[in-house]
Amino acid sequence: MAYTINLDPAVYEKLRNHCVETRKAGRSLTADEMINELMDFEEIPMHHPYHHFIMPAALLTLASLEEQVSPEALNDLLMTAEARAKQVPGGFCGNCGSCGNGVGAGIFLSVYTDTSPMSTKSWQWVNELTGRCLMAIAKVQGPRCCKRTAYLSLQESVPYINETLGLHLAVNREIICKYHEQNGDCKREACPFYRTEGTSR
Repeated sequence: MAYTINLDPAVYEKLRNHCVETRKAGRSLTADEMINELMDFEEIPMHHPYHHFIMPAALLTLASLEEQVSPEALNDLLMTAEARAKQVPGGFCGNCGSCGNGVGAGIFLSVYTDTSPMSTKSWQWVNELTGRCLMAIAKVQGPRCCKRTAYLSLQESVPYINETLGLHLAVNREIICKYHEQNGDCKREACPFYRTEGTSR
């Protein structure tokens, strides 16, 4: 069944601006804190292709903070990531077997390392990172959840990025999802990030 998903340019602009302002302020954030700030915008639905950009945007912001990339240069990186993320359609996870959050992690690494189809070492990196994210995502059965796959991708991405690029990004290993009440298909106890009062791991 064919359907159209609206991609509002104003939403992408708002996400980019928040990332640039975060860089200007020199804030210290973990990867899950950064991505939560972007997913918290009222314009971001529970599930939507916006997440395909949110993933690389969060990682680009944190890498730029650590390496003191200028806000202007970060904005350029974000624009490139946005253009690539928009090529990943909604439902890509189930329709093509490649979750947009996992692909988004690969987009981050490709943009940040200026990788092209003709690159050598970094070509390997971007494909390996995406593959690792997809394997982590696949360990939890569907249905799709853009929040769950974002957290799984971050937990897989950050150690790989740090080892590969020599960075020191941080991500919490015990992430608690606050979005489950918005998700009618939430897996609840079957999701590694589900917590309510009286539940524990």
